[in-house]
Amino acid sequence: MLVLVRTAFGAFFIALVSAVFAISFAAIVYTGELAQYLDRGIGLTLLGSFVIAVMGAFTLSFRGSILAPQDVPAILLAGAAASFVASGELSGEELFATIACLIVVASLATGAAGLLIGQMKLAYIARFVPYTVLAGFLAATGLMLLIGGVNVAAGLSFGADGAAAFLTPDSLFKWVPALIAAVAIVAATRVFRGYITLPLALIATAVGYYVLFWVFGLSMAEARERGLLLGPFQEGGFLLGVNPALLTQADWVTVMLQAPVILTIVATVMIGKTLNASGLELAFRRDFDISREVKGVGIANMVSACVGGLPGYHSLSESILANRLGLIGPIAGISSAFGCAAVLFLGAGMMSALPVGLFAAVIAFLGLDLLYAWLWEERRRLSVRDYTIVVLIPIVAVSYSFLTAIAIGLLMACVFFVIAYAKLDLIRSISSLAARRSCVERPDTELRVLAEAGLRAQIVELSGFLFFGSASVLRERMQAVMDGKGPEVRWLAIDFRHVSGIDVSTLRVLQRLVSDGAQNEVQLILSGLAPSVEAALRESIGTREVGFFTSLDEALVHLEDTLLAQNQADDRAAEESIRNRMEALFTETTLDGYAEQIRLDAGAVLVERGAACNDIYLLRSGELKVAAPCGEGQTAIVAKIRPGFVVGEMAYYSGRGRSADIVADKPSELLRINMDRMEVLERDKPEFASLFHKLIARDLARRLNRTTTLLRDFGV
Repeated sequence: MLVLVRTAFGAFFIALVSAVFAISFAAIVYTGELAQYLDRGIGLTLLGSFVIAVMGAFTLSFRGSILAPQDVPAILLAGAAASFVASGELSGEELFATIACLIVVASLATGAAGLLIGQMKLAYIARFVPYTVLAGFLAATGLMLLIGGVNVAAGLSFGADGAAAFLTPDSLFKWVPALIAAVAIVAATRVFRGYITLPLALIATAVGYYVLFWVFGLSMAEARERGLLLGPFQEGGFLLGVNPALLTQADWVTVMLQAPVILTIVATVMIGKTLNASGLELAFRRDFDISREVKGVGIANMVSACVGGLPGYHSLSESILANRLGLIGPIAGISSAFGCAAVLFLGAGMMSALPVGLFAAVIAFLGLDLLYAWLWEERRRLSVRDYTIVVLIPIVAVSYSFLTAIAIGLLMACVFFVIAYAKLDLIRSISSLAARRSCVERPDTELRVLAEAGLRAQIVELSGFLFFGSASVLRERMQAVMDGKGPEVRWLAIDFRHVSGIDVSTLRVLQRLVSDGAQNEVQLILSGLAPSVEAALRESIGTREVGFFTSLDEALVHLEDTLLAQNQADDRAAEESIRNRMEALFTETTLDGYAEQIRLDAGAVLVERGAACNDIYLLRSGELKVAAPCGEGQTAIVAKIRPGFVVGEMAYYSGRGRSADIVADKPSELLRINMDRMEVLERDKPEFASLFHKLIARDLARRLNRTTTLLRDFGV
């Protein structure tokens, strides 16, 4: 029962607030000399508000949001309407018809743009708005609501009447109680977080105003005369004089001349609805389907345009208030719609007895609540730099405009991001050829040479996006690598495989880096560059010697072969390799039948991935390549086997199937060792079996040691 009462009260209050907001936005457009058309303007606005709220209740991804006309489009349309009056070319019914048709066109254009963007699923761009900008936007909304609440209570405007007008005794009597009530409501809802707190606080505010009137001896008539009650409103319908003939009475040339204003409204609504939807995501702590939200707003505006409604989108204040009042799902939008319909068709007489300060207090409460949440509470979670953006946006929004505030906030967020990103370490790893190896398996004699001379070849892997903010840092780091302690560096390999993008500033730095290398007699080797970047760099460096390779592995193979060619060890031929030991072992007449020699043509498959086979192979001549799947049906070469190495031992010792395909890259000759007879060998000739296992273990230990060293260089 309590929930039902709370829901009924919430629906009633949302209905009243929505009607008041709609009437207020109509008054923004039809003011001054246009006040004579205010009744019909209110009628069209209320009708449009009914339509847009109902459509929003059933088209949005989050049904608890309320769509309503907004102040920014109303202000832009008011400026256009004022220009019609100033020109003096339009008057009478033609003037009203032209203004009404301008509103229709603006709503249609706004709706069509939203429908198109939502259908094309381009609204995801709103996800890229920084958190600090969203927080600042919500804080700015709160500040504008606070100012709006004071304006409504005093019946004045800071912009038009100036601050002095708010300090007169009569004005202070109007807005100070509303502000006190708003502060009290914020305090009550923060201290007592029950669902019934807000409704009780609003009832207490309404009762408090009537008590205030009694204390000061004000009758209802006197209170209305002083502007303390809503109204007065005319009896009868608001739609008298509204008919399809307005379409023929309008000056369409004048309407089309307002194309810049219409485009501005479209842009404003697009930004506003994505920001408001994102703001509601934060306020409600849940994710929306932004494309569906934008599409739903577009459809609602197009239907609303058919009845002359103002452009609108998500109402932050009404949606948050409805949520706080416990209105769940479409009930929120339907309540808003029927509130506007009730005032439209039943007249506004029933509203004229309610205090203006009650609604002003509600508006100010919503503003103070947003300010408390996003300026006060967020100060502990954000850094000083980020909090500066949040504070600056409301100040700019009040001083200039929402669009200017958002633009400045985005600009500052981008500048801070560039500064922060430039400080990130773009170097993924730094190693040398002494530890880093290509996929080519090499014998111990060659590995010893690479371990001794490999420090002369430094290997740097980059990651992230290289841009002007990090370009100079990149050059300094590379110069430090070339001038580092230890053996003199003669090769510097830089891999760009994990780099997501390069701007023109980085291209210029690479050109200078080539010159730095030439001065230090260091050859630069670049791998993983995008074809366009590589082509531009080749063109710019001319005849300078720079190695370009498709992958880092190709660059490593080149470096290994170069170092081995320049550092031939005297004892390389004399050292016993695993091939020599294994061949000697299995060519003994006593082990005849345990191994056989096989030959493969280029392209022949030696081992298939997943196959259950226990044979181990010793490559005597030729070359093998090991291919493993890398996703999406593609395979990658993970190793190249040259003479003197064993393959297939991992599957045998792990007891699993083959983990990769092994294919002959060249005509090859191998020794196939029949591991199915190993148990027999271990039983009959244990000394030979032990020697075989030791040879395999030594080779595995060598590979493990190399991997451990590489992981250490990576900082793992």
